[in-house]
Amino acid sequence: MDGSGEASRAKSDLRSIIRRSRAERRSQDLDADEASSVAQHVLDLEEIRNACSSELPIACYVSRPEEPSTQVLRARLHEAGATLVVPRVENNDLVWIRVTPDTRWTANRWGIDEPTGPALDGTPSAWIIPALAIDSDGYRLGQGGGFYDRALQGIDEDIPVVAIVFEDEVLDRVPREAHDRRVDIVVTPDRVRWLSMPD
Repeated sequence: MDGSGEASRAKSDLRSIIRRSRAERRSQDLDADEASSVAQHVLDLEEIRNACSSELPIACYVSRPEEPSTQVLRARLHEAGATLVVPRVENNDLVWIRVTPDTRWTANRWGIDEPTGPALDGTPSAWIIPALAIDSDGYRLGQGGGFYDRALQGIDEDIPVVAIVFEDEVLDRVPREAHDRRVDIVVTPDRVRWLSMPD
């Protein structure tokens, strides 16, 4: 495993590279078809379909402008009958809020929309989370705030975790530290990769 200080510096360097790449991609306008493809790939996952039909809570992030968009995905999850929960930052942690077409939203300190309303009592049955990069072992590079690292600590291993990135952000290896948790599935606009085999 990488030394903690070395891995932290390597993560910071890689974040800078990917953020620059995303800024350039954003200036060329993100393809609306990519958002639709991502939504279809996620909804094709058996774990997601089962959660929708059982009305179990599915966690899904609200994308930033430079990220693969989840707007279409969240709308289609609603249409599929999902109990959809999205994150809100409280202190240094994420809490999950059920959203409906009537939910009221406010922007947090990073300009990301967050829902109002009570927090979910319990744990989502499936997680759809953001990343800057994912490697072939399923390790994720986040934005550096540690919110998802903390949120994922202690969840059952049988709860599927899906990360969404652009195709060129699936790398051979990303720097990793002891607290990093692997994801199970990576979705890009082009395809789905299983990083741990379903039971």
